[in-house]
Amino acid sequence: MFLASANAYLTPCIQEYVKGFVGGFKDKKKLHVLFMQSDGGLTPMDNFNGSRAVLSGPAGGVVGYAITTQEQFSRRPVIGFDMGGTSTDVSRYDGKYEHVFESTTAGVCIQAPQLDINTVAAGGGSMLFFRSGMFVVGPESAGANPGPACYGRGGPITVTDANLILGRLLPKYFPRVFGETDDEPLQTSAAMTGFKALTHEINHFMMGASPSFKEMTVQEVAMGFIEVANEAMCRPIRAMTQGKGHDIFQHILACFGGAGGQHACAVARALGITKIYIHRYSGILSAYGLALADVVQEMQEPCAKVYCEENMQYFDEKIQELIHKCVQRLKKQGFQQ
Repeated sequence: MFLASANAYLTPCIQEYVKGFVGGFKDKKKLHVLFMQSDGGLTPMDNFNGSRAVLSGPAGGVVGYAITTQEQFSRRPVIGFDMGGTSTDVSRYDGKYEHVFESTTAGVCIQAPQLDINTVAAGGGSMLFFRSGMFVVGPESAGANPGPACYGRGGPITVTDANLILGRLLPKYFPRVFGETDDEPLQTSAAMTGFKALTHEINHFMMGASPSFKEMTVQEVAMGFIEVANEAMCRPIRAMTQGKGHDIFQHILACFGGAGGQHACAVARALGITKIYIHRYSGILSAYGLALADVVQEMQEPCAKVYCEENMQYFDEKIQELIHKCVQRLKKQGFQQ
C-alpha cells in the first residue's frame, strides 16, 4: 500500500519531467534515454517510476566512488562521504553494493531495492543556532536562494559561513555570481556580521549562567559549530561500520559533493581513518557515476512460503522464473545474453 501510494504521488511528476526532457531532442526516433535508479542501476525511461527514484541522485555518487576508488587502493573497503548543501549522505562499498529492500523515507515505507545510504541533515547550507546553551546545526537549510549569509542576499549564517570565517574558503577562487545583482564576490563581511551578532548572544547567555565564563571569539564560535557538524556526520559512519562489526580503521574515506573536501580531514581524524580519496570530479561525482553505471533489470514477487529445506526447490524455480523474465526484458532493450 505504501509503495503504491509513493508511486501514485511521484510517478506522474516524473513522467511529466521525462516528457519535457525528451521534448528537447530533435531526432526522437533514435533517442535512447536511461535514468539512474535507487539501486544503483540504469533503466530505460519507460520503466522509471517514483519508488525507484527516491535515492537516484546519491546512488550515482556511490557508483562513481565504488568504481574509481577501489581500482586505486587494492580493494580496501571504502566509505562514501557525500556532503552537499542541505545534507550529507554516507555509504559503504567493499567489493559489492550494499542494498536494503525496505526503507522509510519521509515517513513512507518503500519496499524496493535501494543502496544502503544514510542521510544526516548537515550540509554547507545548514543553518546555525544557539538554543538553550547548545550549538545546533540544522536541520533547516538556507537553500540556494537566499543561500548562506556570504551570498549577500540576506540569508542566515550557515556551515559555509563558518568555513569562510575560518579561512577555509577563499573568495578569490570563486566566480563573481553573488549579491543581489549576481555579479559580486563571496561577502566575508556579511558572514562576519552574522557571526558577531551570534557570538554576542552566546557570550551574554553564558556570562549570565556562569560569571567566570571566558568570552568566546568569533573564530571560536565558528569552530564550535564546525565541530558539531562534523560529529553529526561521524555518527552514521560509525553506525554503518562499527555498528555492523566492521573495522573502521581499515577503511578509506572517499569524499565528494560540493562541501565534502572542507570537512573530510576532520571527519577522518575523528574516526581514525588514515587515507582520504578526493576524486578530481568530486563536485560532480554523482553525475560522473551515472556514466559508469550498468543497466539493471530487477523483479520481485510476493512469497508466503516458509523458508525451510522442503521448500528450497520451489524457491529455486521461482528465482529462475524471475531471472528468465529479467533476461527477456534486457533482450528487448538490445542486450545479448
